[in-house]
Amino acid sequence: MAKSDILNNTAMALIKLMETEGMNWTKPWKTTTMNNGQPISIRKREYNGINRWILGMEMALNGYTSPVFATFQKWKEVGAKIKKGATSHEVVFFKTLFKTQLDQKGEEEQIKIPLLKTYRVFNADQVEGWQGNWLTEGEEQTQDWNDVELADLIVENSGAEIDHINQDKAFYMPSLDKIVMPKKEQFKDDSGYYGTMFHELVHWTGHSSRLDRKFGTRKGNDNYAKEELVAELGAAMLSAIAKVDAEPRADHAQYLNGWIKGLKDQPKMILTAASKAEKAAQFIIDQSTENSEKVKELVAA
Repeated sequence: MAKSDILNNTAMALIKLMETEGMNWTKPWKTTTMNNGQPISIRKREYNGINRWILGMEMALNGYTSPVFATFQKWKEVGAKIKKGATSHEVVFFKTLFKTQLDQKGEEEQIKIPLLKTYRVFNADQVEGWQGNWLTEGEEQTQDWNDVELADLIVENSGAEIDHINQDKAFYMPSLDKIVMPKKEQFKDDSGYYGTMFHELVHWTGHSSRLDRKFGTRKGNDNYAKEELVAELGAAMLSAIAKVDAEPRADHAQYLNGWIKGLKDQPKMILTAASKAEKAAQFIIDQSTENSEKVKELVAA
């Protein structure tokens, strides 16, 4: 069967599945770190606001496997030593102080004084001698896993920068042109891993230096939702080409339903998204076949 037929048939099969499978999607990987992999202090206090974003970015950029952060003094108190050459990360502390003073009439009034301080923290991966455990406890996950040679080769030869980190999110960062994934062993099965990997690879094709799609900046934004449709359709198409799944997975359809629920003109939307997804999938295949004769041979088989 020609690649164009595979792409078109996959899109149509997904649309049909969406009508029957509903929205009961669950992520295909297991959370293995405390606080769902979100930045947390050594006292197990969550970082909020901009600090969560700053430290989350630092985790992705530096490939930290632990979500735990603490100041130099706090690490010292638990017997840990900062590794030589480790660079600290800045976080901010904000609170409002209240001061009582007399107004022009001689009456007491309270005034607000904003206080902003910064301090430096180190990740648990940057220290030695800490005996704490940041992994979650629970039942061992049984994996139904088979490496798929063509899928691995497509990913390896795509040209994308990819980091696998023991954390709870899979995402593409347009600002850094980089994909961050949970580790393979966190996934329940091979198809869940490759489907997620292909989803992020399709996002990667939308960069301004490639197919230049509009991503949108937040959930609920139409462009954001449209891009998710493109990414998931493209992931299903790539899975079919790579022979990861003989048929489109129901959880792809469930995920898509979660994004199209609030969009207008759904029939037209899904067809437009399918067209963009096909271009994205073809771009990835073209990149991989250009970089690897083995990919070219397996795709043609």
